[in-house]
Amino acid sequence: MRFSEEDVARLSAALRMLPARPKGEDYGWPGNTALTVLDCVLSLHRPYNTFVLPRVEAFREHHPEVTNLTQLNFLVTSYVDIGQFSRENLKYRDVARENTLRGIIAFLLTRSQLFDGVAEWDRLKAWAMSVRPNDCWNVPVRGFRLAGFQYLRMLFGVQTAKPDVHIVRYVSDIVQSFLSPWNALVLLELAAAEIGLPLRQADRGIWKTGARPVGRPSNLVGTGRRWG
Repeated sequence: MRFSEEDVARLSAALRMLPARPKGEDYGWPGNTALTVLDCVLSLHRPYNTFVLPRVEAFREHHPEVTNLTQLNFLVTSYVDIGQFSRENLKYRDVARENTLRGIIAFLLTRSQLFDGVAEWDRLKAWAMSVRPNDCWNVPVRGFRLAGFQYLRMLFGVQTAKPDVHIVRYVSDIVQSFLSPWNALVLLELAAAEIGLPLRQADRGIWKTGARPVGRPSNLVGTGRRWG
């Protein structure tokens, strides 16, 4: 989809009005790949502050020894009954979501072997930096697509954005047209670059506003992320 200069200008103007956010590169669970992957997979279509964060923090408290994917994989696969790990460790009954978790762990364990670095975190950060949004289609894990892929890259420090329902709704409101997650991400990249706004700051600023353009009630029906 090609966007007009007017669309880019309208979104750029809206982004200028977002509340200022810190420019720090680290947030989430720096250095801890186990918690990073749990955070990412749990956040798919679930509210962050009330659902995801309490579960990740409880897991960290109960399993301080689990900090990398090898350790997490050992723990998860020790449960033969798929779904039991989530029920007992995350207080979450969803077999499909645990299948997604198991798949992402296996996928990242293979990717971490392709990059240099002593620490698993550094190798996976290198992987996250090396891929682009359209590489999400190369992840052979059911239930994990563009938004999850982008959020995972963000948690590893990549300067990008997660086109979840909030981002899509916000950008669609600005241009007054329903956009796909992919097109919303593309337009956000263009508009943020226009004003020199780091994408992760744009992403977080949009979420902090409640995913509504400042001073503009939505005329579009959205669904409705994560993160404090």
